[in-house]
Formats: sequence, structure tokens, C-alpha cells
Amino acid sequence: MIKILVAEDNKVVRKGIIGLLNAEPDMQVVADVENGLEAIELLNDGIIPDVVLADLNMPIMDGIALSDQIAVSFNAVKVIILTMHWRVEFVERALKAGAKGYLLKDGDFEQLMEGIRTVSAGGNFVSKNI
Repeated sequence: MIKILVAEDNKVVRKGIIGLLNAEPDMQVVADVENGLEAIELLNDGIIPDVVLADLNMPIMDGIALSDQIAVSFNAVKVIILTMHWRVEFVERALKAGAKGYLLKDGDFEQLMEGIRTVSAGGNFVSKNI
């Protein structure tokens, strides 16, 4: 079972993602938060997912800062950025910060699932649309 923490500031988007992920037989959302700082607080409290699915743009702490913090303090946890921003410089910044995946929100469902499974298994995954 792939344990996932969803960090997304848009409540409607977050709840939709949670519903999709929890419908998969090999995935379980263990927590969801509105920003990166809340994700770090949960990790510090002992909630350790396999994958953090994080929006690039969030208030208080964005996905890149979250990736960097997780890489330093919780290196067994893998981060995937899920965003609308497709510019190469964002991808490069995210990967340099420690993210293992970069997916576009307007990509298809199968690509999202493939990305999560690939990153969870130790690989890297960048959206095919970039």
C-alpha cells in the first residue's frame, strides 16, 4: 500500500485528488494539508507517508521549499510536485530541491497514477507533457 500525504491549498482540488487516490487498491491518503508547513508539522508528529503529493504554489510554504525540507529531514519520503506550471525552470528547481516527480494537473489520470507508483518504487517521473 502506497501511503500518500496530499498538500494542496485549493480545498476542492485537494478533495478531488483524495477521492481519486483512495479509489486505487494500492493507494491510501493518510493525511491532507493546505500548505507545506502543515505537512512538515505532520511529519514531525510521526505521520510518515511514502509519497507527498504537493502543489507548487501554496501559502506559507510552497512545494519547492517543502521538497527541500523533506530531502533534508525526512529523506525516505518522496515528493511529487503536482502543478499547472509547465515551465522547465520550475521543473529544474523542484528536482534540485529534492522532488522525485513533477506532474501537471491537466495531465491524465493514468499519468498521475503511473507517476505515484514510479516514484514510490524509487524512480523519478516527469510529466510527458513537459
